[in-house]
Amino acid sequence: MKLKEVRIKLYRNFVDSSLVPIDDNVTCLIGQNESGKTAFLEALYSLKPVYSSLGRADIIMDYPRWRKVRDEKKKALEEVSPIEAIFSLGEEDLEEIHDIVKVKLPKDSELFVERTYGGEHRLRLSISEDKLVQEIVASELSENEKSKTMLDLKSLDDLLVSIKSKIVSEDKRTREGKELSNIVSLINQAKKILSGNLSEDQIESLVDLIPTFFYFSEYSPLEGRIDLTTLLDKQEEDLEDHEQTALSLLKLVSVEGPEFMDTKFEIRIAELESAANELSRQIFEYWTQNKDLKVDFHTDSQTISTTEGKKVVHRYLDIRLNDLRHQMTTNFQTRSRGFQWFFSFIVAFSEYMDDTDVIILLDEPGLGLHARAQGDLLNFIEDKLSSQTQVIYTSHSPFAVNPKHLERVRLVEDLSSRENPDVGVKISTDVLSVKKDTLFPLQATLGYDLAQNLFVGGYNLIVEGPSDYIFLTILSEYLEAKGKDFLDPNFTIIPVGGADKIPTFVALLGAHLNISVLIDVKVTQNQRLQDLIDKGLLVTERLVSIGQIIKIAGSSIEDLFEPDEYINLYNEAFGKKVKITDLKGNDSIIRRLERHIGNEFNHIPPSILLLNNRDAYLNDLSGDTIKRFQKLFKLLNKTL
Repeated sequence: MKLKEVRIKLYRNFVDSSLVPIDDNVTCLIGQNESGKTAFLEALYSLKPVYSSLGRADIIMDYPRWRKVRDEKKKALEEVSPIEAIFSLGEEDLEEIHDIVKVKLPKDSELFVERTYGGEHRLRLSISEDKLVQEIVASELSENEKSKTMLDLKSLDDLLVSIKSKIVSEDKRTREGKELSNIVSLINQAKKILSGNLSEDQIESLVDLIPTFFYFSEYSPLEGRIDLTTLLDKQEEDLEDHEQTALSLLKLVSVEGPEFMDTKFEIRIAELESAANELSRQIFEYWTQNKDLKVDFHTDSQTISTTEGKKVVHRYLDIRLNDLRHQMTTNFQTRSRGFQWFFSFIVAFSEYMDDTDVIILLDEPGLGLHARAQGDLLNFIEDKLSSQTQVIYTSHSPFAVNPKHLERVRLVEDLSSRENPDVGVKISTDVLSVKKDTLFPLQATLGYDLAQNLFVGGYNLIVEGPSDYIFLTILSEYLEAKGKDFLDPNFTIIPVGGADKIPTFVALLGAHLNISVLIDVKVTQNQRLQDLIDKGLLVTERLVSIGQIIKIAGSSIEDLFEPDEYINLYNEAFGKKVKITDLKGNDSIIRRLERHIGNEFNHIPPSILLLNNRDAYLNDLSGDTIKRFQKLFKLLNKTL
């Protein structure tokens, strides 16, 4: 089961986030401080937290306070659902749901889940009725029982009428007649499920199938000295975040606490050393910043007087790090904040490490880590965590954003004002619709990635703008997955902000870098580039034009798509209804569109639309489009 979309309503500074798409692997929420990133994660966590006694939305603390008095006059706030989620269903999920609702669902069915402030889960199955009809016909009726009319039915009511009429025409004493009578009951059950009429037992069973959410924040790291006596005496609902992590530590090292409390010296030392060795192995498999550390555990006891005057012996566990480089030990809490966070996260998540039904929520992960260490954390999220389950994390650090997967980024903004607080937080995938301050981490990510690859990478491909970068990247990844010709991964694609800036860029850095150039027009049409070639700053063989691929006047990368394919992107991106027949001329699709609308238009939105909706468009590309991009990649690869 995969989390597909999330909606937050009437929760802290959220009024209605609208549906937020969630990536199948990793989703990154970026935004300014106080924008609502943490509130988003905590609302989502309340849907089904791993610690069942914690994390539930609270009316007093979480309901928007500027609306509370007004709203509670109109409705019971316990009935309000601050969190809604939509899950896509895999084959195994459909089988388990079939066992619960006794109806076989179509493959594209989804599970809609919400949870109220009162703690009640509300569920419904989102099902295509006509596909459900066909599923019943295909799976429940024999070939003799099917009729041509049944194959065209779109509603359960029509199927029910058809089945009942067939029963009347059959001998009810025959086996076939009895089976058809059973199908009537099945159709009636399907109608209940379709209308959302689920029993309490069915809802409870469906809730059990929903993934749980594991939330880790800056308040979750371990303390360096743990009072084991107090910890083991506490009820789960009374535990603070760092104490939950401490309990996870005991489970990780396969002890529940009594072994640490053992008063026999040799037994206690053996258990402590075994636990420390196991934890060291797991932590330093991922922490690459300092391999010369080893975990040590020590225990001691202290007699404490209670308020009643009694003497109670408390056992403590100290977490220490043995620095093999400097031959000394220090308490865990004296290490860097970044190390404390990483160490504690591994400990806390360890008990769910092999559980694919847990979705990870990380609030500002590794904020105390420097840039290189944040890169290590990003690799850990990509390579280890997302290979197992979905990860959703927040950040405002450019080093915690993967520049290769900008389509996973969601931009968080609080658009409220003193005059209009009811706008609330909005979450968007559209980089054109947000403030510059919100966009800064994304810009910095691209700048850092560009700087790293520009001077360290072997080969640089200069293109005009961001749309060229996006189209080349997406089509190359798609063709590589299909086993076709793709762009050599040694290339670093550098958009320089327009055709007029290419000659300047090449003139400044071309003598020091390995540069290939992709332009729209032939070099003979760009005198400044020709001058660079004449001066030896650019080699003709490393210059590729779109005109070499497709013979259209003024062609650009958009012309590699079939005209109707690009028009579909344009219409969806700008909310238009332009038809190919509306466009005059036979030159570039861009020039024809600009003539039609009467001015220049922004190339970027159609490319971003493709970036965010790959599956919806890439699989429908024509063979000619694929061949044109393959030809382009071959020409570019030859320039290496």
